[in-house]
Amino acid sequence: MNEEGKILSSYEIDDNLALQIWTRGKSPRLSIFNKNKNTRKLIQLSWVEKRDRKLQINSKTRGETVSYIVQDFEHAIQKILEDFTIKTNFRLKFFRVMLDLEKALFNPEIVTSQNGFVMMSDEKRSALFIADCTGEDKKSGVFKNFFPLNDAERMILNNTDLNFINGERNVETLLHTGLMEAMGKINPERWFNPVRVSASAMLLCFSFCGEDGSKFSNSLWENRKPHPQETNKHKGFSLNSPGLMKLGFKISAYMRHFYNIENLNVEYFIDSEKFLQDEGYTRSRRTDFTAGTLGDVPYRVTFYEHELNNITAFACVPQMATAKHSGEMVIKIPTDLYNEALKIDTMNGGNQDEFYTITRLFWAKNFKEWYYSVMPYVKSFSGLK
Repeated sequence: MNEEGKILSSYEIDDNLALQIWTRGKSPRLSIFNKNKNTRKLIQLSWVEKRDRKLQINSKTRGETVSYIVQDFEHAIQKILEDFTIKTNFRLKFFRVMLDLEKALFNPEIVTSQNGFVMMSDEKRSALFIADCTGEDKKSGVFKNFFPLNDAERMILNNTDLNFINGERNVETLLHTGLMEAMGKINPERWFNPVRVSASAMLLCFSFCGEDGSKFSNSLWENRKPHPQETNKHKGFSLNSPGLMKLGFKISAYMRHFYNIENLNVEYFIDSEKFLQDEGYTRSRRTDFTAGTLGDVPYRVTFYEHELNNITAFACVPQMATAKHSGEMVIKIPTDLYNEALKIDTMNGGNQDEFYTITRLFWAKNFKEWYYSVMPYVKSFSGLK
């Protein structure tokens, strides 16, 4: 441990163990302090995301150990993080990161021709809004959404003027309409809370939805002047910022496919093909997914259909050893909802991309699981509704 760092908050678990927050001016670390041995281990807070993780430390009695489960530490982690946010300038940084992240997520991609919809890259297609400038006046147009709506959201959208003029087609103009604020009030779990939980997680060095974001987290604590290029669009960072890109895309996938996630089922089997065939599925085709899409290794994905139950399944077989899961992954979704997701993801381009949509549906599910693993630790100071 670097002795220049400081312990800013501490919680006594019992006579054997204390949990502490240590920092030296960058993102904080969790300190596991063995009171019996007077030893300390520093780890990133992402360690507590796995609630069934076990911890063993040496006891006072020689040769004996004491065992704990991470889920039992929830109250302690909440308390030391609350204390940390009070003793540092966390709240000021949180507000800035939250606004930057919100602007990055809702930043509209500009399309000036119908061909622009067809030729859209995966990065641009991940936008939740498009600034449609396909009319004669390229400085004027309308903001269009590309995500399903429930009745309450649709009513708000229909009652909001999303037209823009004079080239005011940026995210500030979109947010100024009040659309996202109104959406957040009626459905905070979709539009409000994920931004705030993610902002807290980024500052506190939780994982970036399963990925190591410590370098980016540390940079958020640096006191620096904005780069001149950051005065455009949204200051600080964008979804294309190195280290943030995949987390940002997972948040936008969660927001876009919010209503489909409940119907997306992910399970693991030793032999996915036998399982699906025994359930009455018929194999249709097969393709390969590169590393970094469904996991840290390449996957061979086989498509299955269950015509009687109207369900589409994807058997995802890792082509190398992975630490993410054991066995072969099976993703199931009602076929009509899968077709809806394919259509939404075309952004009016007409070209459906199963590789893109399957990845985004999986990322949406992945983000939801991560979000609910982090949320209990940070909810008290993240301004959740």
